[in-house]
Amino acid sequence: MRFIPTIVHGVADYLVGLAVIALPFLLGSEGAVKGILIALGVVVLLYSLVTDYELGAIRFLRIRFHLLLDALFGVVMLLLPLTLDMTGTAQWPFFVFGVLSLALVFTTKIRGEGTAA
Repeated sequence: MRFIPTIVHGVADYLVGLAVIALPFLLGSEGAVKGILIALGVVVLLYSLVTDYELGAIRFLRIRFHLLLDALFGVVMLLLPLTLDMTGTAQWPFFVFGVLSLALVFTTKIRGEGTAA
């Protein structure tokens, strides 16, 4: 059941992108973890900017492809703590972002208001 408007999804995209960029600084991460999180956050911001929805600056990507990228992001966030051998409380933000991202994928409406598609 898709009930979340694309404009709400867009706001979440930008907030998640910024939060993922801030995450390594909040957790005190260094090295590969820091670089991966910053890169992931930047990628989320970039593909959000070029998505054909209300908050897209350059409306190029269809929302369905955007949701596919969100699903990929969610899976990556869920797998990162396992592949980087993270332990303890540093894992929970990754799982929260991963689960919320996947939840948005399955609940966001496919058509935005005033989009080109």
